[in-house]
Amino acid sequence: MRAWIIQNGEKNGPFDIAHVVRKLQSGEWDGGTYGWVEGMREWQPLSTIPEFAQAASLNQINEASLDTKQDIATLETVQPITVQASKQEVTAMLIRRFFARWFDLLLWSSLYMCAMHLSGADLKQMMMNFWFNYLMMIVWIMVESAMIHVWGATPGKWLLGLRVSRADGEALPVGLSLLRSIRVYLMGMGMSHPILLPLCHGFSWWFVRKHGSALWDGASGIRVSIRSISPWRWLAFSFAAFMVMNVSGMILESVSRELFRELFPEQAQWLDSSQPKTPDK
Repeated sequence: MRAWIIQNGEKNGPFDIAHVVRKLQSGEWDGGTYGWVEGMREWQPLSTIPEFAQAASLNQINEASLDTKQDIATLETVQPITVQASKQEVTAMLIRRFFARWFDLLLWSSLYMCAMHLSGADLKQMMMNFWFNYLMMIVWIMVESAMIHVWGATPGKWLLGLRVSRADGEALPVGLSLLRSIRVYLMGMGMSHPILLPLCHGFSWWFVRKHGSALWDGASGIRVSIRSISPWRWLAFSFAAFMVMNVSGMILESVSRELFRELFPEQAQWLDSSQPKTPDK
C-alpha cells in the first residue's frame, strides 16, 4: 500500500507507509499535512488516517514536550533576575511585617485588658494566671483570621501597606485564614513563650530571607503583597502605637503598680518616689 502527501501545494509520492510514519516520528511532517492512501475517496490530514494516526499523535506530544522544555529553560534564564529583584524588597517586607504584627498584638492586648478591667474583673489575678495569656491569644487568633478573611489585612497590616491573599489575589477562605493564624502563633510567635519567641522570630526572619515567603504562607499558596506607602503613613502608624500605649497605660496604671509591687517588692520604692508628694497643711 502506497501513500501520497501534499507539500507546498504540490502532490508528492508515492511513499511507503513506513516511510511516512518515520517522517512523522522525526517531526519532518506533522499531523496536519494532507495525505492520500490507496483506497481512500479524498485527501485527509495524516492525523485522521488510521495508518498514521498513532505516529501523528506521538509527534504532537513530542512537540508539546519540546515547547514545555523551552518554556522551562526560559524561566530558568529569567529566574535569577526575578529573585534578585525580589530580594531587594524582602528586608522592607520583613520590617513591615514585624512592626505590623507587634502593633496588632499591642492593640489587641490593650483592648482586651482594658475591657476586662472596666468590666470589674480582677485583672491583677487574671494576669498572674498562666492560662490568661493563652485565652487572650486564642481569641486573637479567631479575630485575626476573621479580619484576614474579610479584608485581607489587620489594622497593623493596613497601616503599613500589607495584604494577605491567595496566589490568585482572592481572599483567603475561612478555614485557610484560621489555619494561617494558628501557624503564625505556633511557628512565628512560639506561643508567646519568652524563650521560644525570639528563636521563632530569628528562624522566621532567616527562612523568609532564604525562600522569599514564610513557613505558614508559601506551602499553602498564600501571598503577602506589599505596596509603597508615604512617610505620612509611617507617621500615622507611630502616632497610633503611641496613643495605644498611653491610653492603655492610663487605664491600667493602678493595676500595673500593684502588680509591680508584688513582683518586685524591693524596687517598689521607685513607684513611691515617682508619685507627687501631697503638701503639708
